[in-house]
Amino acid sequence: MSRGAGRRSRRAGRPPSGGLLPWALALPARMHLRWLVILVVTAAAMGAYGHVLLTAAPMPPSQAPTAGTAPPAGTPTATRAGTHAGTPARTPTASRAPEVG
Repeated sequence: MSRGAGRRSRRAGRPPSGGLLPWALALPARMHLRWLVILVVTAAAMGAYGHVLLTAAPMPPSQAPTAGTAPPAGTPTATRAGTHAGTPARTPTASRAPEVG
C-alpha cells in the first residue's frame, strides 16, 4: 500500500474543520459538479419567476395606463428631472446666458 492512499483515507474521514455549512457548500466543487449546481439554481429561479408571471392577477382595464390622458384628481404629478418641488422649471431662453457685446 502506498503512502498517498493512506493519507487520502485519513483526510476523507476527518470531520470538517471550518464547520458543517462551509463543508456542505464546498461539496459540489470537490465533486466537480459546479455546472450542475448552477443549472439547478438557474432553473429554480426561472421556474419561480415563471410561476409569478403566470399566476399574477391581470391589471384591471380601469387602471391601465393610457397615453395622452391626464392623471386623476388628487394624484401627485411628477416633476421634471433636475427640478425641485418649490422651484419653477427653467425654460431654454431663461437658461441661456445673456449675450455680451
